[in-house]
Amino acid sequence: MNPKPLVRLGRAAAVSVLLLSLTESARADAPALSPPRLSRFVDAVDPRPAGAAERASVELELDVDASGAVTGVRVVRAPSDDLAAAAVAAASSFVFEPATRDGAPMPARIRYEYVFAARLPEPPPAAPEPPPAAPEPPPAAPAGDVEASAPPAAVSLEAPADPDALGATARVEAPPREVTKRSLERDEMTRVAGTRGDPLRAVELLPGVGRPAAIGGMPILRGANGFDTQVFLEGAPVPLLYHFGGLTSFVHSRVLDTVDVYPSNFSVRYGRKLGGVIEARVRDPRTDGLHGIAEASLLDTSLLVETPIGDQLSVLAAARRSNIDAVINSAQNSVDLGITAAPVYWDYQSVVAYKPTDQDRLRLVSYGSSDTFRVVFKNPDGGDPAVRGAFGGSSVFHRVQLGYRHRFRGGSEQNTELTYGRTDESGEFGRIGRFDFGIHTLQGRSEWVGVVSPALRVTAGLDVLGNHFGGSYSGVPVPPDEGGMPVPLSSQRQISLRTSQWVLTPGAYVEAGIRPVQALLVSPGVRADYNDFLGEGALDPRLSVRFDATEATTLKAGVGRFSQSPDERNVVAPIGNPDLAMSHAIHASAGVEQKITDALSASLEGFGKWIDGAVTATPEGRPPYFVNAQEGRIFGAEALVRMKPRGRFFGFVSYTLMRSERRDEDQPWRLFDRDQPHILGATGVYRLGRGWEIGASVRYTSGTPYTPVTSSTYDASGDVYSPRVGRPMSARNPPFSRLDLRVQKTWTFARWSLAAYLDVQNALNSPNREGFFFSYDYRERQGARGLPILPILGLRGEL
Repeated sequence: MNPKPLVRLGRAAAVSVLLLSLTESARADAPALSPPRLSRFVDAVDPRPAGAAERASVELELDVDASGAVTGVRVVRAPSDDLAAAAVAAASSFVFEPATRDGAPMPARIRYEYVFAARLPEPPPAAPEPPPAAPEPPPAAPAGDVEASAPPAAVSLEAPADPDALGATARVEAPPREVTKRSLERDEMTRVAGTRGDPLRAVELLPGVGRPAAIGGMPILRGANGFDTQVFLEGAPVPLLYHFGGLTSFVHSRVLDTVDVYPSNFSVRYGRKLGGVIEARVRDPRTDGLHGIAEASLLDTSLLVETPIGDQLSVLAAARRSNIDAVINSAQNSVDLGITAAPVYWDYQSVVAYKPTDQDRLRLVSYGSSDTFRVVFKNPDGGDPAVRGAFGGSSVFHRVQLGYRHRFRGGSEQNTELTYGRTDESGEFGRIGRFDFGIHTLQGRSEWVGVVSPALRVTAGLDVLGNHFGGSYSGVPVPPDEGGMPVPLSSQRQISLRTSQWVLTPGAYVEAGIRPVQALLVSPGVRADYNDFLGEGALDPRLSVRFDATEATTLKAGVGRFSQSPDERNVVAPIGNPDLAMSHAIHASAGVEQKITDALSASLEGFGKWIDGAVTATPEGRPPYFVNAQEGRIFGAEALVRMKPRGRFFGFVSYTLMRSERRDEDQPWRLFDRDQPHILGATGVYRLGRGWEIGASVRYTSGTPYTPVTSSTYDASGDVYSPRVGRPMSARNPPFSRLDLRVQKTWTFARWSLAAYLDVQNALNSPNREGFFFSYDYRERQGARGLPILPILGLRGEL
C-alpha cells in the first residue's frame, strides 16, 4: 500500500492537535495523584487463645505523613478491645511509600483492615509450642494484589487545606511467588507510545520478548518458537493475540485489569507449552455510577459502557470495529491495490459481576473477535504460476466464561471457571488450496488456595481442555514452523483432508509456598498432563526460590520441566505423522532484584532452556513428513531498569543478550530462525502539565537468520525454477529498529473529559525488511519491508 496518503493524514493530525491546544474553553489539568503503598508490614501479636475458630478483623484509620511514617492510628471498628490494641500496636510501626501529587510526597489519611487469621488448635503436649499465628492479609485479588482498604468503601486520602484530595482504593502488591513475572500497571498499559494504549502491544518492550515470525504473530519469549507461547484471558487459552497486521490486540485496553508476562519458569498453574505465558485479566465493572468511553481513530472506532444495577450487580460492555476498509477504499481511487475486500476486524467484550456477599463473586465474561481480508493477484509477473487468483480468509472466535469465587475465613479461596468457545477459520489461496475448519473448545478449571498456616500456603487445581476439530483442507502440505527450505508451490504435491476429531487434554497440579523463615520462600510444584489423541502423558516437577537478602535486595532462582503436544495439523494423516509424541524442555534461571528508591528498581537475570524432541519436517518432505528429531538450546541474560508511575514520569529500559540454536538429527548445531542476540526496548511518558502528555518508545533487535538461496535449476516438466540453498541459517537479515512517538492533550470538565492524541508508529520510516521476494529464476530478490510510518490521530471522550 502506498504510504503517502497516510503521511498527509499525519500532517493534518499534527495541525489538528495544535489547533485544539489553543482552545481556552476547558484547560483544566487534573494533578497526578497516587495513594500510599505499604512497604513494611508488621505482624501483630494475636491475643486470642489457640483454637479460636473465627477470623477477625479490625478497621483502622491511619495518618501517613509525607515521609511514609504512620503518625496516627484510630480504631473505626473492632470486635474486642484486645484485638484493637494489638492491631494499633502493629499498624503504628507500618512504613509506607508516601502518597504523591505530581511526584511530590504528601500526607494522607487511609482506611486499613487488619485481619487476624483463625487460630490453630493447641498441638499435643509432646509437640513443641507453635509460634503465634501471624495476621493474615486480606485474600489476594485475581490481579495478584492484596486489598489494603476496608471494603467496600474507597480509601480517602486527605491533605490539610488541599481541595484536590484523592479518592481511590489503595492496593498493596502481594509478595512475588514466581522467578520471573513482569506485570504492567494500569497507568502504564494505556499510555505507552506506539501502542495506542494497547497493553498487549506494550509487552513487546519487556525483556526477553523478541519479534514474532510474522506481523501479528505470537511474541517470541526467550528465543522459543511462537507456537510455544500461550496467551490466556481469564485463565482460558485464546487462539490469537493480535488483529490483522498486528496493529492492535483482540481486546479493548480499558477492559483489562492486568497483563502478566512469564517468559519461562512459569507456575504449574500453566501447562501444555514449552516457551512462555502471557496472561491478561479483565476488571470488574465500576460500581459508582454510569461510565463510558468513546474513541475514534484512523484505525478503529470503539465504545465502552459500564454501570451498576442495584447494590450487588454491575455490567460492562465494549465493542470495536476497524476503519481500515474506509482508508483503503479511499486510497484505491488513486492506486490500484488489487484488493476487492479490504481488511476488516471487530471485537467485543462484556462482563457481568454479581457479589451477593463480601466473600462471594459470580461473574459472566464473554468476548469475541473477527478478521477478514481478500486480495486478487491478476498478473504474477512471470513468477510462480500458482500465485494468481483470489487470496483471502477469515478467522472468527467467540468465548463465554462463567466463574465463581469464594473466599473462606482465614484467607483460603476457591475459584472455578467453565469456558465454552467456537472458532471458525476459512480461506482460499488462489490455485494453491483452500480450507474451512470449525473448532469447539471446552475448558474447566477449578483451583483451591489454602492458607494452612502463616508459613505454608497450598494451591491445587484441575485444568481440563477439550477441542473438537472439524472441517476440510485441500492444497499443498502444511509448511514446517521452522527450518523449511523455499519450494515452488507449483511443484508441491496436492493433498486433501476431511476430519472430525475430539482432542482431550486433562491436567492437574499442586504447588506449595513454604516460608521456613520470613525472608525465604520455597515453592515446589508438580503438574500432570495427558493427551488422549496421542495416548501420552507427562509429569513435570518445578521449583522456585526467592530470598530477601535485605529489605531492598531479593535473590531468586528456579528450575522446571515443561511439556507440549505437537500441532494437530502435524499429526493428522495424510498430511502429518500420527506417531508424533510430546516435546519437552528444561528451564533454569537465576537473578537479583534491587529496589533503588520507592519508584525506581532494577533487575538482572540469567536463563537457559533445553528442548528435546521438537517436531521438525523430514528431508525433502518425505513420509511421515514430521518427526520428533530436533533439539534446541537457548541461553542468555536480561536487564531491566524501571521507574513506576508515581509522579509526572514513568518508563523502563530493557536489554536482552541471547542465543537460540537448534540441531536436527545427525546435524551440527545451527542458529534458530528466530535467534535475536540483541533485544533493546525503552519507553517513557512525561506529564508536561495543563493536560499535555508526551511519550516515546524505542525498539531494536538483531536481524533474524535465514537460509540463503545460492542458485536455481529449471524443471521443464513443471515449467518452474527450483532454488538451491546454502548452509542452513548462515545469513542474517538487517537489524530491526523502530521509534514511536506520542502526544496527548486532555481537557477535564466537571463530569467528563476529552483527549486528543497523535500516535506515530515507526516515526523514522525505517524499512525493517521482513524477508524477500524472488524473481521467477531466483537470480534477483527484493526485500519485503515492514510497517511504514503510520501517524494515527484519535479522539477519546470519557464519562
